[in-house]
Amino acid sequence: MTKVFEPKIFTTVKNTKHLFAGLSLLLLLCIPFSPSSGAGNPSTPGVTETENCSDEILPLSLEEIFSKRVSDQLDSFYRRRHKVDGFNGCVMIAKDGKPIYSCAFGYGNIGWKDTLTTESSIQLASVTKTFTSTAILLLAEQGFLSLDDSVQKFFPDFPYHGITIRLLLSHRTGLPDYTYWDKYFIGKDVQYLTNQSLMELLAAKKPQVRCRPDHMFIYCNTNYAILASIMENVTAMSYHKFMHDFIFSPLGMTNTFAYDAGNSAGQYCTISYDSKGRIWKDCPSDGVVGDKGIYSSVDDMLKWDNALRSGLILSKESLEEAYKPRSLDRYSFAKERDKNYGYGWRMIKQPDKSYLIYHNGFWHGSNNVFARDLNNGFTVIILGNKSNHANYWTQPIWNTLGQMKNLETMAEGEVQ
Repeated sequence: MTKVFEPKIFTTVKNTKHLFAGLSLLLLLCIPFSPSSGAGNPSTPGVTETENCSDEILPLSLEEIFSKRVSDQLDSFYRRRHKVDGFNGCVMIAKDGKPIYSCAFGYGNIGWKDTLTTESSIQLASVTKTFTSTAILLLAEQGFLSLDDSVQKFFPDFPYHGITIRLLLSHRTGLPDYTYWDKYFIGKDVQYLTNQSLMELLAAKKPQVRCRPDHMFIYCNTNYAILASIMENVTAMSYHKFMHDFIFSPLGMTNTFAYDAGNSAGQYCTISYDSKGRIWKDCPSDGVVGDKGIYSSVDDMLKWDNALRSGLILSKESLEEAYKPRSLDRYSFAKERDKNYGYGWRMIKQPDKSYLIYHNGFWHGSNNVFARDLNNGFTVIILGNKSNHANYWTQPIWNTLGQMKNLETMAEGEVQ
């Protein structure tokens, strides 16, 4: 008999930690989240942003002064990008969970001139992996699975041995990437693959692996599609429903959902375009979720960031495991020794030896960044629905945020 997933946070409270988490979640559910905006009114056509206005003029704190200065610089940077390289998407920059700057540029539907907002749902592409890994770690916390379980425990016909959930999470399986399979391998009459049909193809055709398990890091979308299948197996729920019922809905992420390519009725989202503004059409791989497939807005992604930071979803111990580098062998990352991958998170070492925790995404014209400086409290969220690899060019943003950090340090010194 399949065990029914009932997270302790929603049911029984056995200790102070669960009580705090439960109360925090109730507060989150009762109080709507409405992030404040960044700079002033847009003057460029196709540019939108929210703005909080007040008739009462109050003295600004040092933090507000620094935030305003940074917000103005970020606004100048993205208006220039929108004009020069055609950036089409949404931006959210935050400090300690509070927006410093948020803005939307361009259109969700170019043909209809449907203007983007910070609530627009955009394909997250591989940023989806941060949700899938978190869900797996949540299931592990609740005793539904162990990270050392093999795939065969859930799918006895799976043809590759020695592959555990832990290796799937850290991309150390050596499995082939299904997103490169052509219609002759998948089947000429298949409109959309599903997670189930993907598992069946792996069992029936046994495509060649790229290396033996746990030999090295090789980024592979198949890993996270299998993780989504394992989630469905142990919870007896679809990936779409599990994510909605236990993550999106409780956190108030009202513009976030897992896209169902075979049943898209009622799923309103932006359209993905190539660099010339042509619609990027679906392909068979669009039916598979877990590695991609979640749509969200920059407003909702800040809620996701806050939920992770505050421990609403996972324990501190699980988060530490997720952010720990998992590929320290000499084969992985070649000469890029400052980079690594944990459980659903990329990381890059900073000058102070800490890691910037992030995940980028690219799929069908969506170029996204979800980056988190956990030490200094900064979050950078960029979601674009028109192919533009300049979206990953975030160093100017970090340089600007560095100014804010330096100004705050100087101010603290003056106060002392």
